[in-house]
Amino acid sequence: MVAVVVLGVSSVHASTTLMEIGRSPFHQPPLTSVDTLLQMVQDKRQEVMIGFDKAGLTEVYQPFVEQLPTAQIERVDFEKGTWFEWMLFKKKGKGDVRVAKDVTWANEKTFPGFKFDIDYDGNRYTFAVPLGCGNIALMGVKAIPAEPVVVPPPVAANQAPQCGGLTITPVRAFCGQIITVDASGSTDADGSIEKMNIAFVDDQGNVVSETVVDGKLVADVEMPCGATSVKVTMTDDKGETSSQADCVAAVEGMKRVRFLADAGYYRQFDPANYVFGRVGLEYKITDKFAVLGLIGGAPQVEGIDGESAFLVDLLGEYSFASRYFVDLGVGGWITDGDDDNAAENSQLDLVAGFGARVYGEPEDFNASLFVEVRSAFDELDGLYDYGRFGVGVRLRF
Repeated sequence: MVAVVVLGVSSVHASTTLMEIGRSPFHQPPLTSVDTLLQMVQDKRQEVMIGFDKAGLTEVYQPFVEQLPTAQIERVDFEKGTWFEWMLFKKKGKGDVRVAKDVTWANEKTFPGFKFDIDYDGNRYTFAVPLGCGNIALMGVKAIPAEPVVVPPPVAANQAPQCGGLTITPVRAFCGQIITVDASGSTDADGSIEKMNIAFVDDQGNVVSETVVDGKLVADVEMPCGATSVKVTMTDDKGETSSQADCVAAVEGMKRVRFLADAGYYRQFDPANYVFGRVGLEYKITDKFAVLGLIGGAPQVEGIDGESAFLVDLLGEYSFASRYFVDLGVGGWITDGDDDNAAENSQLDLVAGFGARVYGEPEDFNASLFVEVRSAFDELDGLYDYGRFGVGVRLRF
């Protein structure tokens, strides 16, 4: 249908008779979809607001633009005799927004348009918008029907599940290592346990890892770094949860790889004195055994023999009695000295050491003191002359 609006005002009834759609359109071109309706309202927000103000519904404008994108918008064919309380239009599609009141569609032919409801202050406003002209029209207002009050039948109070018998195996493990969480002693008196929530917590009370297990009370999960306790919560078939206080166990999540830094002093009785520094990584194979890879330098600060050296050391470490350790390995003592001089040449060393942690906890930042001796394999018989005896401090991060 050609979208044109004809607005005829009867002098007897002071009403508007609408015979055609599009002669005085509020919007051009014709609307084709809900999206074009929404875009029209968005583009003409100011004119829509003016129209609502002229129609005496200023307070409904804001709910109109807010609810329209989510309203249930129907496409309907409006028949002869359809009445509108008012309709916005522009004379011949130009000029200011006008309002025609008491509008009746008087043509035998139907016209297509959109129909939707907007709720405000306990009332439901029904609007129509002809596709051919975009003239927003109010069809009527009625009170919003009250929602029926449904009284649920009384039900017995649900009892919360009880979490009990928690065991963790092992309680001390490396980050990423699989451990077993067993809460099979848990019960639910009036139903069944549907889920088990496993939360690993650090020493500050922060959750560092969380796992939800459906339908089981025993689970294999990864130990996260930094965990100091595990808290288990049960959820029953009615959604009730257990108290975490019943299921808490201490654990320790250890790092396999840590950064190291050494600093110290070597004495060579030949004589020569060195300061040395090394940095590297520690890789834990087990709780007691580790491999240390270190690189650094040992500049000579005094002496008639020997030369400053670059160090490349690979050590195995065994820890015992919670704070002590022994090191044994090989090291490269690399210099640019005289290869024919046993005190100055580059060599492959046997390295041995002993130390003790003097500050911090094992899995936190800590400091250790150690003694160390190193000598070339082919100079072990001259250890006193050519060996290097050292003391140092080792920082683990």
